[in-house]
Amino acid sequence: MKHLKLTIIVLVFSLSFNFSYAQEKVKLENSVLWKIEHSSLQQPSYLLGTIHLMCENDFEISKKVKRILQKVDGLVLEVNLSDPQELQTLQESMANPKKISEELSKKQFNELDKLVQQVIGQPLINFDSYGLSTLNAIMISKMLPCSQIKSFETELVQEATKNQLALYSLEKVSDQMNFFNKAYPTDYNFKQIMLFYSYKKDFNDAIIAYKNEDITTTVGLITKEIYMNKNAVTYMQTLRNKNWVDKMPEMMKKRSNLFAVGAAHLTNKHGIIYLLRQKGYTITPVFN
Repeated sequence: MKHLKLTIIVLVFSLSFNFSYAQEKVKLENSVLWKIEHSSLQQPSYLLGTIHLMCENDFEISKKVKRILQKVDGLVLEVNLSDPQELQTLQESMANPKKISEELSKKQFNELDKLVQQVIGQPLINFDSYGLSTLNAIMISKMLPCSQIKSFETELVQEATKNQLALYSLEKVSDQMNFFNKAYPTDYNFKQIMLFYSYKKDFNDAIIAYKNEDITTTVGLITKEIYMNKNAVTYMQTLRNKNWVDKMPEMMKKRSNLFAVGAAHLTNKHGIIYLLRQKGYTITPVFN
Protein backbone atom coordinates (compact mmCIF):
# COMPACT_ATOMS: atom_id res chain seq x y z
CA MET A 1 0.00 0.00 0.00
CA LYS A 2 2.85 2.36 0.86
CA HIS A 3 4.52 1.61 -2.50
CA LEU A 4 1.22 2.17 -4.32
CA LYS A 5 0.68 5.53 -2.64
CA LEU A 6 4.20 6.68 -3.49
CA THR A 7 3.73 5.59 -7.09
CA ILE A 8 0.48 7.55 -7.25
CA ILE A 9 2.12 10.66 -5.83
CA VAL A 10 5.01 10.33 -8.26
CA LEU A 11 2.60 9.93 -11.16
CA VAL A 12 0.44 12.93 -10.33
CA PHE A 13 3.24 15.34 -9.62
CA SER A 14 5.58 14.14 -12.35
CA LEU A 15 3.03 15.28 -14.91
CA SER A 16 4.03 18.92 -14.66
CA PHE A 17 7.81 18.57 -14.45
CA ASN A 18 8.51 19.40 -18.07
CA PHE A 19 7.23 22.06 -20.34
CA SER A 20 8.99 24.31 -22.76
CA TYR A 21 8.72 24.88 -26.50
CA ALA A 22 9.85 28.39 -27.39
CA GLN A 23 8.69 29.94 -24.13
CA GLU A 24 8.81 33.71 -23.90
CA LYS A 25 11.11 34.42 -20.98
CA VAL A 26 10.16 36.65 -18.07
CA LYS A 27 13.07 37.76 -15.89
CA LEU A 28 12.44 37.02 -12.22
CA GLU A 29 14.37 37.57 -9.02
CA ASN A 30 15.77 34.41 -7.51
CA SER A 31 13.19 33.25 -4.99
CA VAL A 32 10.86 30.27 -4.84
CA LEU A 33 8.41 32.11 -2.55
CA TRP A 34 6.33 35.11 -3.68
CA LYS A 35 3.91 37.49 -1.97
CA ILE A 36 0.61 38.35 -3.70
CA GLU A 37 -1.07 41.69 -2.92
CA HIS A 38 -4.01 43.63 -4.35
CA SER A 39 -6.29 46.45 -3.22
CA SER A 40 -9.22 44.01 -3.18
CA LEU A 41 -7.51 41.74 -0.63
CA GLN A 42 -7.67 42.28 3.11
CA GLN A 43 -4.45 40.32 3.58
CA PRO A 44 -1.79 38.96 1.23
CA SER A 45 -1.53 35.44 -0.11
CA TYR A 46 1.65 33.65 -1.16
CA LEU A 47 2.90 31.54 -4.07
CA LEU A 48 5.48 28.78 -3.66
CA GLY A 49 7.21 27.02 -6.54
CA THR A 50 8.15 23.45 -5.69
CA ILE A 51 10.27 20.61 -6.98
CA HIS A 52 7.75 17.84 -6.50
CA LEU A 53 10.20 15.07 -5.57
CA MET A 54 13.54 15.13 -3.77
CA CYS A 55 15.83 12.78 -1.90
CA GLU A 56 15.18 12.86 1.82
CA ASN A 57 18.69 14.22 2.48
CA ASP A 58 18.12 17.13 0.07
CA PHE A 59 14.66 18.02 1.26
CA GLU A 60 13.64 20.68 3.75
CA ILE A 61 10.85 23.18 4.19
CA SER A 62 12.57 26.52 4.64
CA LYS A 63 12.04 28.69 7.70
CA LYS A 64 10.32 31.37 5.63
CA VAL A 65 7.81 28.87 4.22
CA LYS A 66 7.11 27.50 7.70
CA ARG A 67 6.56 31.07 8.89
CA ILE A 68 4.06 31.70 6.09
CA LEU A 69 2.23 28.47 6.94
CA GLN A 70 1.75 29.90 10.43
CA LYS A 71 0.27 33.13 9.01
CA VAL A 72 -2.11 31.98 6.27
CA ASP A 73 -5.53 30.35 6.59
CA GLY A 74 -5.27 27.77 3.81
CA LEU A 75 -2.86 25.66 1.76
CA VAL A 76 -3.78 25.30 -1.92
CA LEU A 77 -2.16 22.56 -4.02
CA GLU A 78 -2.48 21.59 -7.68
CA VAL A 79 -4.59 18.63 -6.56
CA ASN A 80 -5.50 17.55 -3.05
CA LEU A 81 -4.55 13.90 -2.53
CA SER A 82 -5.38 14.15 1.17
CA ASP A 83 -9.01 14.04 0.01
CA PRO A 84 -9.97 10.33 0.00
CA GLN A 85 -12.33 10.82 -2.95
CA GLU A 86 -9.58 12.39 -5.04
CA LEU A 87 -7.16 9.61 -4.13
CA GLN A 88 -9.77 7.05 -5.11
CA THR A 89 -10.36 8.83 -8.42
CA LEU A 90 -6.65 8.63 -9.16
CA GLN A 91 -6.44 4.97 -8.23
CA GLU A 92 -9.41 4.20 -10.46
CA SER A 93 -7.87 6.11 -13.37
CA MET A 94 -4.79 3.88 -13.07
CA ALA A 95 -6.75 0.63 -12.85
CA ASN A 96 -6.73 -1.79 -15.80
CA PRO A 97 -4.64 0.31 -18.20
CA LYS A 98 -3.84 -0.87 -21.70
CA LYS A 99 -0.84 -3.21 -21.66
CA ILE A 100 2.44 -1.67 -22.75
CA SER A 101 2.95 -4.51 -25.24
CA GLU A 102 -0.37 -3.54 -26.85
CA GLU A 103 0.49 0.17 -27.02
CA LEU A 104 3.97 -0.08 -28.52
CA SER A 105 5.38 -1.60 -31.67
CA LYS A 106 7.71 -4.59 -31.22
CA LYS A 107 10.70 -2.34 -31.97
CA GLN A 108 9.60 0.24 -29.39
CA PHE A 109 8.95 -2.47 -26.81
CA ASN A 110 12.44 -3.91 -27.28
CA GLU A 111 14.06 -0.46 -27.01
CA LEU A 112 12.14 0.30 -23.83
CA ASP A 113 12.91 -3.15 -22.44
CA LYS A 114 16.65 -2.44 -22.67
CA LEU A 115 16.22 0.88 -20.85
CA VAL A 116 14.01 -0.57 -18.11
CA GLN A 117 16.48 -3.39 -17.48
CA GLN A 118 19.31 -0.85 -17.20
CA VAL A 119 17.41 1.43 -14.82
CA ILE A 120 15.26 -0.94 -12.75
CA GLY A 121 17.02 -4.26 -13.25
CA GLN A 122 13.89 -6.09 -14.37
CA PRO A 123 12.48 -6.93 -17.81
CA LEU A 124 9.76 -4.71 -19.20
CA ILE A 125 7.34 -7.62 -19.35
CA ASN A 126 7.15 -7.47 -15.53
CA PHE A 127 5.54 -4.03 -15.89
CA ASP A 128 3.43 -4.81 -18.95
CA SER A 129 0.12 -4.57 -17.11
CA TYR A 130 1.06 -1.27 -15.42
CA GLY A 131 0.59 0.83 -18.55
CA LEU A 132 2.99 3.46 -19.90
CA SER A 133 1.94 6.28 -17.56
CA THR A 134 2.60 4.32 -14.37
CA LEU A 135 5.88 3.00 -15.79
CA ASN A 136 6.86 6.60 -16.56
CA ALA A 137 6.16 7.51 -12.93
CA ILE A 138 8.34 4.67 -11.66
CA MET A 139 11.14 5.68 -14.03
CA ILE A 140 10.99 9.29 -12.83
CA SER A 141 11.39 8.13 -9.24
CA LYS A 142 14.54 6.27 -10.38
CA MET A 143 16.13 9.51 -11.55
CA LEU A 144 16.91 10.39 -7.95
CA PRO A 145 20.15 8.95 -6.46
CA CYS A 146 18.43 7.59 -3.35
CA SER A 147 15.80 5.17 -2.12
CA GLN A 148 14.22 7.52 0.43
CA ILE A 149 12.13 10.03 -1.53
CA LYS A 150 10.18 12.98 -0.18
CA SER A 151 7.15 14.48 -1.91
CA PHE A 152 7.18 18.25 -1.36
CA GLU A 153 3.40 18.42 -1.44
CA THR A 154 2.97 15.60 1.08
CA GLU A 155 5.36 17.31 3.49
CA LEU A 156 3.55 20.64 3.05
CA VAL A 157 0.25 18.94 3.87
CA GLN A 158 1.75 17.53 7.06
CA GLU A 159 3.07 20.96 8.06
CA ALA A 160 -0.28 22.58 7.23
CA THR A 161 -2.12 19.97 9.27
CA LYS A 162 0.07 20.77 12.28
CA ASN A 163 -1.01 24.40 11.89
CA GLN A 164 -4.67 23.35 11.47
CA LEU A 165 -4.90 24.89 8.00
CA ALA A 166 -7.70 24.11 5.59
CA LEU A 167 -6.61 22.29 2.40
CA TYR A 168 -7.79 23.23 -1.09
CA SER A 169 -6.87 22.49 -4.70
CA LEU A 170 -6.66 24.36 -7.99
CA GLU A 171 -8.05 21.46 -10.00
CA LYS A 172 -9.56 18.01 -9.67
CA VAL A 173 -7.56 14.83 -10.27
CA SER A 174 -9.93 13.99 -13.14
CA ASP A 175 -9.10 17.33 -14.80
CA GLN A 176 -5.37 16.79 -14.41
CA MET A 177 -5.54 13.28 -15.83
CA ASN A 178 -7.58 14.57 -18.77
CA PHE A 179 -4.91 17.19 -19.54
CA PHE A 180 -2.19 14.55 -19.21
CA ASN A 181 -3.88 12.16 -21.63
CA LYS A 182 -4.23 14.92 -24.23
CA ALA A 183 -0.65 16.08 -23.73
CA TYR A 184 0.95 12.63 -23.88
CA PRO A 185 -0.36 10.33 -26.61
CA THR A 186 1.34 6.93 -26.69
CA ASP A 187 4.16 7.64 -29.15
CA TYR A 188 5.07 10.88 -27.42
CA ASN A 189 4.93 9.28 -23.97
CA PHE A 190 7.31 6.59 -25.22
CA LYS A 191 9.76 9.20 -26.56
CA GLN A 192 9.75 11.03 -23.23
CA ILE A 193 10.55 7.87 -21.27
CA MET A 194 13.43 7.15 -23.66
CA LEU A 195 14.98 10.54 -22.71
CA PHE A 196 15.61 9.11 -19.23
CA TYR A 197 19.35 9.75 -18.97
CA SER A 198 19.20 13.25 -20.42
CA TYR A 199 16.39 14.31 -18.11
CA LYS A 200 17.95 12.57 -15.10
CA LYS A 201 21.00 14.84 -15.32
CA ASP A 202 18.98 18.01 -15.84
CA PHE A 203 16.53 17.12 -13.08
CA ASN A 204 19.26 16.54 -10.50
CA ASP A 205 21.06 19.73 -11.56
CA ALA A 206 17.73 21.54 -11.17
CA ILE A 207 17.41 20.29 -7.59
CA ILE A 208 20.81 21.82 -6.77
CA ALA A 209 19.71 25.14 -8.29
CA TYR A 210 16.38 24.96 -6.46
CA LYS A 211 18.08 24.53 -3.09
CA ASN A 212 19.89 27.81 -3.86
CA GLU A 213 16.52 29.36 -4.82
CA ASP A 214 17.83 30.03 -8.31
CA ILE A 215 14.42 29.68 -9.93
CA THR A 216 15.62 30.84 -13.35
CA THR A 217 18.22 28.08 -13.59
CA THR A 218 15.87 25.53 -12.02
CA VAL A 219 13.12 26.10 -14.54
CA GLY A 220 15.56 26.48 -17.43
CA LEU A 221 16.95 23.00 -16.80
CA ILE A 222 13.61 21.21 -16.57
CA THR A 223 11.94 23.09 -19.41
CA LYS A 224 14.32 22.44 -22.26
CA GLU A 225 12.50 22.17 -25.57
CA ILE A 226 13.57 18.53 -25.97
CA TYR A 227 11.25 17.55 -23.11
CA MET A 228 7.94 18.83 -24.42
CA ASN A 229 6.32 19.86 -27.68
CA LYS A 230 3.80 22.62 -28.36
CA ASN A 231 0.78 20.37 -27.85
CA ALA A 232 2.00 19.21 -24.45
CA VAL A 233 2.79 22.78 -23.36
CA THR A 234 -0.75 23.83 -24.26
CA TYR A 235 -2.37 21.15 -22.13
CA MET A 236 0.12 20.88 -19.27
CA GLN A 237 0.90 24.56 -18.79
CA THR A 238 -0.95 27.22 -20.76
CA LEU A 239 -4.53 26.05 -20.19
CA ARG A 240 -3.96 24.92 -16.61
CA ASN A 241 -2.22 28.14 -15.57
CA LYS A 242 -5.02 30.21 -17.06
CA ASN A 243 -7.62 28.12 -15.24
CA TRP A 244 -5.76 28.49 -11.97
CA VAL A 245 -5.29 32.24 -12.28
CA ASP A 246 -9.01 32.61 -12.99
CA LYS A 247 -9.78 30.76 -9.73
CA MET A 248 -7.18 32.36 -7.47
CA PRO A 249 -8.73 35.85 -7.02
CA GLU A 250 -11.93 34.52 -5.44
CA MET A 251 -9.95 32.14 -3.25
CA MET A 252 -7.74 35.01 -2.05
CA LYS A 253 -10.74 37.21 -1.25
CA LYS A 254 -12.10 34.51 1.06
CA ARG A 255 -8.87 33.83 2.94
CA SER A 256 -5.11 34.21 2.94
CA ASN A 257 -3.58 31.20 1.14
CA LEU A 258 -0.26 29.65 0.35
CA PHE A 259 -0.49 28.33 -3.23
CA ALA A 260 2.07 25.56 -3.83
CA VAL A 261 2.62 24.43 -7.44
CA GLY A 262 5.49 23.10 -9.52
CA ALA A 263 8.16 25.77 -10.01
CA ALA A 264 7.87 25.63 -13.80
CA HIS A 265 4.30 26.97 -13.52
CA LEU A 266 5.60 30.30 -12.20
CA THR A 267 7.81 31.59 -15.00
CA ASN A 268 7.43 32.89 -18.59
CA LYS A 269 4.50 34.74 -20.17
CA HIS A 270 2.14 31.83 -19.59
CA GLY A 271 3.26 31.57 -15.96
CA ILE A 272 1.24 32.39 -12.87
CA ILE A 273 3.38 35.37 -11.80
CA TYR A 274 3.07 37.12 -15.16
CA LEU A 275 -0.65 36.33 -15.50
CA LEU A 276 -1.43 37.65 -12.01
CA ARG A 277 0.53 40.83 -12.71
CA GLN A 278 -1.50 41.28 -15.89
CA LYS A 279 -4.61 41.21 -13.67
CA GLY A 280 -3.21 44.02 -11.53
CA TYR A 281 -1.75 42.02 -8.64
CA THR A 282 1.55 43.02 -7.06
CA ILE A 283 3.84 39.99 -6.90
CA THR A 284 7.09 40.38 -4.96
CA PRO A 285 9.76 37.86 -3.94
CA VAL A 286 10.04 36.82 -0.30
CA PHE A 287 13.73 36.48 0.49
CA ASN A 288 13.65 35.97 4.26
